[in-house]
Amino acid sequence: MTHDDVKTKLAEILVSDFRVPPNLITDDATFRGTLGMDSLDAVDFTYMVKKAFGIDEDIAAFADLHTFGRVVAHVSEKLGTHAA
Repeated sequence: MTHDDVKTKLAEILVSDFRVPPNLITDDATFRGTLGMDSLDAVDFTYMVKKAFGIDEDIAAFADLHTFGRVVAHVSEKLGTHAA
């Protein structure tokens, strides 16, 4: 899986499960601000990400990842993929 695949899959989760408009999903988009998610949404998103990518780590590892781009980078790192 490539870095772009990770980005695409994460965006798909936001659009399909949280009804985030695709045009709002940018690397700098914040979950609470730009994407309009509350803290429960953020927890749900984290669990969906862990399940979708088979990442087995504590939810606290995602606590400081406040932007879409940082989550993409974190998941890509865990999977051993890198930006092109």
